[in-house]
Amino acid sequence: MNYEELTNIIKLAPEENEQWDFKEKWHESNGELLRDIINFTNTPSHNDAYIIFGISDQDGSVIGIDENDPNRKNKQQLQDYLRNIPFAQNYYPKTNVETLEVDEKEIDILTIYNTDDVPLFLAQDVARVDNNNKQKKKGKPLGRGLIYSRIGDSNTPVDQSTTDEQMKRLWQKRFRLDVSIYDRFKYILKDYNNWTYVPRLDNVTTYYIYTKDPDFVIEEAFDETLENRDAFVAYSLSQFKLRVGWNVVRLKYRGTILYDNLYNYFDNATFGAVMPDDRFIEIQSKDYISGAYFYYLKDDFPFLITMLIASLRGSLNNERAQFTFEMFKKDVLFIENEPQRLALENETQNYLKGNVSEVIPDAGEIESIKSKMKLDIGMKDKPKYDDSKVANMILDNKLTHLMIELYSSDRYNNEL
Repeated sequence: MNYEELTNIIKLAPEENEQWDFKEKWHESNGELLRDIINFTNTPSHNDAYIIFGISDQDGSVIGIDENDPNRKNKQQLQDYLRNIPFAQNYYPKTNVETLEVDEKEIDILTIYNTDDVPLFLAQDVARVDNNNKQKKKGKPLGRGLIYSRIGDSNTPVDQSTTDEQMKRLWQKRFRLDVSIYDRFKYILKDYNNWTYVPRLDNVTTYYIYTKDPDFVIEEAFDETLENRDAFVAYSLSQFKLRVGWNVVRLKYRGTILYDNLYNYFDNATFGAVMPDDRFIEIQSKDYISGAYFYYLKDDFPFLITMLIASLRGSLNNERAQFTFEMFKKDVLFIENEPQRLALENETQNYLKGNVSEVIPDAGEIESIKSKMKLDIGMKDKPKYDDSKVANMILDNKLTHLMIELYSSDRYNNEL
């Protein structure tokens, strides 16, 4: 959470809901802290939840945290505590603790990260005792098998389970039945272990089937109309062999096409990938008006499909395919989300105002790429690839490389 997000929430204090709660100080009982965490974990919402310490839950005023509070915890202490709790599931809630200053006072923010692995409940009772006097009980224990859930600004009573309606919503969240079919498809594309690869027998179509629900299918098909597509693209220039192949990939649910795109093969079909998205940036040069860069958003279909198929076909474990994939990553920007893409694009435009020469191709680069093309070029290709065409491909490639370099800086905190 950043400062702006925190202050926007504090403006609403003392109003509380299923996403945040205000506390003047840390819990005097770890059991009561655990109760809050479980209740916030078990919500139908797909957002993170927050317990904000140092704010009056009576009038919303900023009180601040006592730095000598013996009940105060940092991230590691909280995770160590949760790791030893007897949850019925083979996991524990993921949390974070950070401190921000508001009105010159320290405010602790405990983040309970969203998870679809709900409902979460205990395998054994957990006592609620005073942290400083273990003999002093703070109410009834948290009961094993009971399902607690935050509804509005209220926790489930400690000796009860949540309502039937809330339970239904939690199970719907677990199986992604509460989201659109597109979001559900994105979710299961990450579930590599439950997909199966059916190799093509007719040299036309390959299928990838989700075994937990065979209504979800990926279809990869040859289409003869693609034979006239470009044999060389800007995002293949780092490959050992520059020529690319073309297929069509479709996502289907119960036979209905939900999404389709083009699918490329690189280095004699060593590695395949969905055609990346592209955007244009103005180039202030006498010879070029604009350049394109190629990218994947990490939670969008092109990236998710590419990584799933690569996993199913063993491309991530094959040495040659791994090399081809590494070359692909040199020519395509892998970016976390759309806000980051927009910020990076703006940064790149500002950078190019004084450094445009870094992306302008020179004669040597053009001749080098043309020489590599000659190894794979066909009779139908030759008219398409004059110096101007090749130069524009190199410009796009160098622009993408520049953006990858800018994105690798620490301020974006990204990783593939």
